[in-house]
Amino acid sequence: MKLAFALLILAVSGSALATQRSGTDAVVAYPEGYRNWTHVKSGVIGPAHKSFAISGGFQHIYANAEGTAGYRSRVFPEGSIVAFDWLEMREEAGAFIEGPRRQVDVMVKDSKRFASTGGWGFQRFVKDTREHAAAPTPEQCFACHNNLKKDGLILSNYRP
Repeated sequence: MKLAFALLILAVSGSALATQRSGTDAVVAYPEGYRNWTHVKSGVIGPAHKSFAISGGFQHIYANAEGTAGYRSRVFPEGSIVAFDWLEMREEAGAFIEGPRRQVDVMVKDSKRFASTGGWGFQRFVKDTREHAAAPTPEQCFACHNNLKKDGLILSNYRP
């Protein structure tokens, strides 16, 4: 009886630990050093754009080695990471310059961890912090990327 009770406790504890781990496994980590990765391309949303107040400024996209291979082949291997760096824009004496960081959006290719979102993990980080943004959720990111039906859910193209 004591052995059965001990096995029951171990089973429940293991189940709780597995649940806790699966929640942690689904977290996308901040991509330390991403600005040292391959620069994929840049873009600008200027003051005349209707969404300038909330998304205007410079946008730089970086990819790790696996992500860079994916951009070149349009088949993104496991371990691909893409960081989308959003910076505000200011004008000084007729020149546009980078302002403070708005956010960093990150995609991580891991088909097992992120099976429910097309094999990609999605996360937005707030400004210059490692804090996860409340919105959009990874599911909302996936829905938009999936709706556009681009290669590997990546919406941008490599500019050599």
